[in-house]
Amino acid sequence: MTTEYPIVPLAWLDDIHNLNCSLDAYQRLVTTWISAIPQEGYPADTGAFVAGLDLMFKPILEGFRDLQSQINQAKELRLVATPAARPEENHAVR
Repeated sequence: MTTEYPIVPLAWLDDIHNLNCSLDAYQRLVTTWISAIPQEGYPADTGAFVAGLDLMFKPILEGFRDLQSQINQAKELRLVATPAARPEENHAVR
């Protein structure tokens, strides 16, 4: 069985780059913070930092959820396509 992929307007995907960049920045921030603990010790008051991480992550998560919702909507409306291999790209052994 072939896989169906949603066909979505390009405007729906405009924010994917910004979401990915934000997620990368979040990951770098957390990684840097965790890697600094062995050298500098565990900070006494991390509540504000963790709350800031939470505030930073929520819009990223909501953005990806919105995108998933839009893609699900396209699937429900049957805005899908099944890619077909070109004969020269089909390398199946016969």
